[in-house]
Amino acid sequence: MADTPLRRCAHLEALAESALGLGLGPAAALVAPIHARGRFGNALQWHFGLDPHDSSEQLDWEDRIELKLVSVWRRRDGGLACDKLKVCDITADPWRKLGNVLWVFADRMTRAIVGHRFTRLAGAARSSLAAAWDHDPHFDRPAIFVEAREQDERQAPAYYLSATWLAEHVLPASLPGVYRFDAKWWSEARGHGRWRRDPLLALWRGEPSPVACPRCGGPLRCELDRLRAEGWSPAVHAMPLGPDCGLQAHAVLAMAGLPLAPGALGFDDLVAAIESRVAASQVARLSDRVLEPEDHEHD
Repeated sequence: MADTPLRRCAHLEALAESALGLGLGPAAALVAPIHARGRFGNALQWHFGLDPHDSSEQLDWEDRIELKLVSVWRRRDGGLACDKLKVCDITADPWRKLGNVLWVFADRMTRAIVGHRFTRLAGAARSSLAAAWDHDPHFDRPAIFVEAREQDERQAPAYYLSATWLAEHVLPASLPGVYRFDAKWWSEARGHGRWRRDPLLALWRGEPSPVACPRCGGPLRCELDRLRAEGWSPAVHAMPLGPDCGLQAHAVLAMAGLPLAPGALGFDDLVAAIESRVAASQVARLSDRVLEPEDHEHD
C-alpha cells in the first residue's frame, strides 16, 4: 500500500486555528442526546459547519479530509495520554478514513479544544498499521483492530486505533490546557444522582476555600493543596443548593491551567462553557465567525 497523497484545505485550516479554547460542552448539549456516544465529536462537526453524524462512508470535510476528536489527559509524569479511538464502522474503508485526517485534541475534563494537527497516512504510521493485519488481535495488541460495541440494542463492529499507536504517531509532545484525569473518580462521580451525568465544574482563581459555585453562588468545598499540586480537586457542594447542583457531583479546576489566558479572545466564552453557564439560545457556531477564503488552496 502506497503513501496517501496530501490533501489540504485553507478553510479547514482556518477553522482549526480558530478552534483553540473552544468549549464543546454547550454545542454537545444542543446537537446530541446527553448520553449519546460521540456527542462531543458531533459538536465539533457542528462547529465546523457540518451536519452532525455518527458514521458515514464519506470523509467529513468535502470527502477529502476526515475529522477526528481525541480526548486527552495528563499523566502523573506530565505526558499526554488518550484512549483507543474509533476509525469507522466495519462496512467502511479504514485506509481511506485515515488517509488525510485533522486530529482535534480536547481536554478530557473540560471538553475544551487544546490543539490540532493534520496527518496523512504515510511512512512509519502507514507501515505500522499495515503490519497490524498479520497480528493476533488477542495477544499481539495490534495498532488497528475490530471491536463490537452495543449500539441501538445491537452489536456494532467497528475499526479502532490503539491508544499506543495514537501516542506514537498522533499525540503531540505537549499541549496547553490539559489537566490530570482520575478515571475511577470520574466514573464514580457520574453515578451521583439518577441520570449518570458528568460532574459540574467550577474554576478556581486562587481564592480560599470554599469556592463560590458559578451557577448558584453556594459554597464548593475542595482540597486547596490538591488544587495547587494537580490542577483540580473533587468538591462538595454545601447548602444552599441551586436547582441542578444537588443532582450532580462537582469538581474545581485551577483557571491557570486553561488553554487561553484571561483577556484573550474567547476566554470568557470558554469559562462559561466549562462552568455550564451557556443557554442553548446563546451557543455560537464557530463556522459563523470564521471567514471562508475564496481560494481553499486544494492540493
